[in-house]
Amino acid sequence: MTKRILIAEDNKFTSMQYAKLLESNDHLVEIATDGDECIKKYTQTLTDNSNENKFDVIILDHSMPKRSGADVAIDILSLNPNQKIILASATAISAERTYSKLKNKITFLQKPFELSKILEVV
Repeated sequence: MTKRILIAEDNKFTSMQYAKLLESNDHLVEIATDGDECIKKYTQTLTDNSNENKFDVIILDHSMPKRSGADVAIDILSLNPNQKIILASATAISAERTYSKLKNKITFLQKPFELSKILEVV
């Protein structure tokens, strides 16, 4: 089943690897390069009445310019508590206070991970 996926990742190589893998498995991908751009792209879909423009999954890098992935996840979940979110991080976020708000609402992937793991959780 084709899914529409929003990737928020400031590392161009990493975002292109995710996109290449997901698109080769028939998913539609959009990329945001920071947390603010991700929120902007996401909220634009909320104002569109067409269900086909909604994102099925959001993949967030935790360490991004302007806003962290965890902060973006909290904002998106406040708009849509049922949004599926995957948060990828090279650092442990379990010690951060935002983690307690997210731990039961998102999927967390610890970097580095095999790219195929993305397909498993999408």
